[in-house]
Amino acid sequence: MKRTRIISIGLIVWFLFPVLTEAQSTATESPIHNEDGSVTFVLHSPESRSVRLYCDCDLRSNQYNIKRDNLQSVRMNADGNGLFTYTTPPLAPEVYTYQFKTQGQKLVDPRNADSIRVSNGKRSVFVVPGSSLMDLCIADSLSGRTEQCEFWDSACGKARRILLYLPPECDSAGQTYPVLYLLHGIDGNEQAWRDRGRLIQMVDNLIRQGKAEPMIVVMPDANPRGLVGQNENVSLMQNLLHYASWFQQDFERVFPQMDSFLSARYSISSDMELRAVAGLSAGASQSAVLANMYENEFQYVGLFSPIVHRKQLPSQRNSIYWIGTGKTDIFHPQSKRFVRRLRQQQVPHLYFESSGGHVWRNWRLYLSEFLQFIFKDTSNDAVICGENNPHRE
Repeated sequence: MKRTRIISIGLIVWFLFPVLTEAQSTATESPIHNEDGSVTFVLHSPESRSVRLYCDCDLRSNQYNIKRDNLQSVRMNADGNGLFTYTTPPLAPEVYTYQFKTQGQKLVDPRNADSIRVSNGKRSVFVVPGSSLMDLCIADSLSGRTEQCEFWDSACGKARRILLYLPPECDSAGQTYPVLYLLHGIDGNEQAWRDRGRLIQMVDNLIRQGKAEPMIVVMPDANPRGLVGQNENVSLMQNLLHYASWFQQDFERVFPQMDSFLSARYSISSDMELRAVAGLSAGASQSAVLANMYENEFQYVGLFSPIVHRKQLPSQRNSIYWIGTGKTDIFHPQSKRFVRRLRQQQVPHLYFESSGGHVWRNWRLYLSEFLQFIFKDTSNDAVICGENNPHRE
């Protein structure tokens, strides 16, 4: 009897072993943050013979220097039972994106709920903590909130999507708030600054810490005519050619109507001193045009890696310009020329120069600096015209 029981238990364990192994494999966390700063990626894919990992981080410990948001790839290690893993070298604190490729298909990490759209595809996201900037990019809970709305653009004949960040107690009767219009780049939409720029966590943390003024941040889709960031089957070059708003200034012309639409629904200040506009790359160009077209609208103009030329120089000295660019940015020469013209015309400005190129890790840095600069007293020496203008390395 006793022997029969032992055999029965053995048979049960033998039958259940594959099930238990499968459950253990599929329950694996990914990515795993290790104590030495390295990160381990895990994918359970029994049907795959090989899997490649693509990530905008250093995968092989070869001092990977990112000038653009390019992905590095590596073949993941297989255990023979459908489990694929790969561990990176220790990574610097930053926000990273990645994806897997198997059987000719790219996919996000099924064990990571944080995924975003990048250009014409999707990637998973993880944050390596350890710097003051990354501390701003992480939030367990929000004090403010986000809302989405749509504005009908009669010129384009389409609804223009808008994402907003609203500070704590934004619904207080009779109180208005400063507003920052924040514009995306040529391959983005209204979600870009939320997803890749970590704007929501950043502004919420800075307000909570008293380092930024409570403000409303408006992130519109500045290119409803085109296909930017919306269709995985459309190439980036097609997106560039269809960026109608940048070339035709659709967004700039419709801005007053959109601003009135939002002001009627949210507690947005109409005082120039409490209004700002900023953008990255093509969005920086749009910001410069907006500041020129509507001279008494914006006290602060933020240009991050701007695509600017002499025709976009300010026609007045009422606004304060904040320009940030990387030393290896493809538009670094244009930014330098623009700053020289500002200095010659004695337009108030602040120039911030960092390492790196035309990448989100720079734009997150510029945004954090800009958020702490705007809507504060600028009557002191913080903003200077001429040769003494601050220059950050």
